[in-house]
Amino acid sequence: MPLGSLLAWKEGGLRRRRKLALAMVLTNLAVAALLALLVWLVLRASHSAFEGQARDNAEDMAAIAQASVGSELARVDSLMRSAIDEIGSLRSQGAARDADINRVLEAHRRLLPSTEGLRMADESGLVRWGNALPAGPPVNVADRPYFLEAKARGDEGRSIAGPLQSRVSGNWVIALVRPVRLQGRFAGVLYASVQTDYFRQLFSSYDIEGPDAVTLRMRDMQLIARYSPASTAKVQIGSTAASPELKIELARNPTRGIFVSKTVFDGIERTNAYRQVEGWPMLVFAGLSNERFYAPWRAQVLQVSLLVAVAWLLFAGATFAVHRAGRREFRSLRALAAEIHRTQALLHVAADGIHIVDRAGRLVGMSDSFAEMLGATRESLLGRHISSWDVNQNESRINAWLAKLKDGDRQRVEVQHRRDDGRILDVELQISVAKIDQELFIYGSARDISERKRLLASIEESSARIRDLYDQAPCGYHSIDARGVFVHVNATMLSWLGCTAEEVIGRTRLIDFLDEEGRATYASEFPRLVADGRLDGVEFVLKPRHGAARRVRASVTALRDADGRFLMSRSVTQDVTGQYEARQQIAGLMREQTAMLDNDIVGMAKLHGRRVVWKNRALARIFGYAAEELEGETARILYPDDETFERVGREAYALLAAGEHYRTHLQLLHKDGRRLWIDLCGVQLTNEVSLWTMADITAVKEAQTRAEYIAFHDGLTGLPNRLLLADRLRQAVALAARTGTRVAVCYLDLDGFKQVNDRHGHDAGDALLAEVGRRLQQSLRRDDTAARVGGDEFVLLLTMLEPGQDEWRRVLERLIAHVQAPIMLADGIGARVGASIGVAIVPEDGDEPSALLAKADHAMLRAKRAGKRRVELATPA
Repeated sequence: MPLGSLLAWKEGGLRRRRKLALAMVLTNLAVAALLALLVWLVLRASHSAFEGQARDNAEDMAAIAQASVGSELARVDSLMRSAIDEIGSLRSQGAARDADINRVLEAHRRLLPSTEGLRMADESGLVRWGNALPAGPPVNVADRPYFLEAKARGDEGRSIAGPLQSRVSGNWVIALVRPVRLQGRFAGVLYASVQTDYFRQLFSSYDIEGPDAVTLRMRDMQLIARYSPASTAKVQIGSTAASPELKIELARNPTRGIFVSKTVFDGIERTNAYRQVEGWPMLVFAGLSNERFYAPWRAQVLQVSLLVAVAWLLFAGATFAVHRAGRREFRSLRALAAEIHRTQALLHVAADGIHIVDRAGRLVGMSDSFAEMLGATRESLLGRHISSWDVNQNESRINAWLAKLKDGDRQRVEVQHRRDDGRILDVELQISVAKIDQELFIYGSARDISERKRLLASIEESSARIRDLYDQAPCGYHSIDARGVFVHVNATMLSWLGCTAEEVIGRTRLIDFLDEEGRATYASEFPRLVADGRLDGVEFVLKPRHGAARRVRASVTALRDADGRFLMSRSVTQDVTGQYEARQQIAGLMREQTAMLDNDIVGMAKLHGRRVVWKNRALARIFGYAAEELEGETARILYPDDETFERVGREAYALLAAGEHYRTHLQLLHKDGRRLWIDLCGVQLTNEVSLWTMADITAVKEAQTRAEYIAFHDGLTGLPNRLLLADRLRQAVALAARTGTRVAVCYLDLDGFKQVNDRHGHDAGDALLAEVGRRLQQSLRRDDTAARVGGDEFVLLLTMLEPGQDEWRRVLERLIAHVQAPIMLADGIGARVGASIGVAIVPEDGDEPSALLAKADHAMLRAKRAGKRRVELATPA
């Protein structure tokens, strides 16, 4: 700088310092306003982020609760269907005693820890089967809406009711209900009572803090259960109280939604999410307390405000320091001049992209490396504005930034530059500002970091993904050293152990979390791992410090050093608790099923193409075959004829193909040729295989036939009694009305029977009555009926009589002659009796059965009074 210039610069120094002081004050005020605006924008964005996180967390918790409740209800419903099928099978086999039904219900209830009761009511609503029933009269649920709905419905669908108080236990429950239908007829309902407190216990296992809450309601808003760790508000089960915001959101989105409101039960403002339990008329609500959730944001407000205040104070101090530096400006100018000479020498050899711009943002100097970085020549770059290669800033914003720079400023930033060929570079830029001859210059050193940033991003992404996979995997990963102490443990395994990483890694042994059996397994298997280097499928029970034990299966490999010494294990562990319990249950069910199938009472067979592919020993016993004699035989061997075999095939397999059961009673053939009455029931197992049960009911059928005969016939004569007579009389009157024919109702009383009975005794009288009955049957036509109605009185029905003819008279004349013939009794005793008969004609004497019998009886009495052994009409001709 020339000496005259230096003197002029010195004389203007005082004036410049005054202007600089004013600029400093104005700049500090502008920075304070800018920082305040920035704080407001940052905190507003942060609040929105917290709000979004609260909504996401509430929705996640609602989804978890929805899945848990839906899974448990589906499990209860599945086991209810299984119980109904077993009970239906028992009843179809005629073996459904109360004890059998209770056994089935108890076996299924034990599989349902959430259910306080599994009970069944009959078609009248009496709860007759299930657990914990009262000792007195059965509880009646016929007035329950779920019973009435199940009875009225035509299908076998499920339903749910509640909340309601159980009439058996008195607890608040919800009831899962299925109608029981046997052979298409309503036979009652099976219902599972799930205590509402079960859902509260279920929600308490979630990661819920303080005033957060999880609530379960019916679709009509009836409260089933609510859990909030810090809330002391009393809630009434069945309450439908709800906030206005809830009602508005529910009307807009019936199945899922989110809203913010004050809860009616405790007045706490929460961010709430709800979801409908899939397949059920229930809603799960998850609410996060806004007071608790936004506490970190309020702390952030305080921290950011303090940091900005400190930053502004630092900036103010910096500007003061700049002011003081102005007094050293002359010395700086001289130093800068020397620096410029050195810089010009370095511009040609620098590896980084060195470049200089003036206060207007125009390039005034550069290193060769900078031109090479931008893919241009020095000549084409000189005089260009920064905005021509800066990707993210336009010319006006760069000029505004340049206007704020001052001598001595230094910055280090990451920016993006655009090469002349259009490619974008990530650049680390270091900036220094210097004033030379009253002119401000900006020195920049640019380094291409595109490849480094790409590699760092790739490494960070891969590391995050691997760590997430490791920690969030559904299986547990862990390593233990030669002492059995944990070296590495992922988050899943830590949750199973109920500990934190700090409590476990380097401090605790795996054996400390094993039961007695697991410790024995560890003692035998760990040395084998050290020796062989691998273990597969080792199962043991983990007993955490807090929570329930779980059964796990581990696959383990050994990690060794260069000398082959054991360093640590690498273990992959899967939770197989559910699989183990399922295996145990399936094994028990298989044992029960085998005991039921291989019985000595009910025959069972699997048929493939109507050929026997399996049968139990009861089937061979029923039909008289040896143990292996029926294997591979066609089912035709059991049928008495081809027609029956073909008919059953047509009827049964049409129903089985439609997914229905087939059941009938028919006669099948024993090996020795006897016909057996069989209760036959079939069900389709696969497209080609069907299962058939066969119960021998021959004795039941014979007893039924005997009972029916005794009920409708006279024990002495074998003739129909009054019951059968009444039925046949109604049928005869109906037939006469359809065909236009007549019926003669004849009331017959024996003449002289009392004298035989008194003289020779009752045995002789019974023998005489039996013989008279035989003669009556022989004297009548094929479609006529003779019945004994008491003592020596009989009734005859003469049917299909043509109008205008007295065919009935010829029949009675023949009958009277036959009755009056001598009768030989025991010990050579002979006897003779006659008959007095009264006759009522249909339709002349009416068509009401009891009136016809009365008229015929009165006509018979007139015949007696008129001299016996004669026939009288009820209405004389």
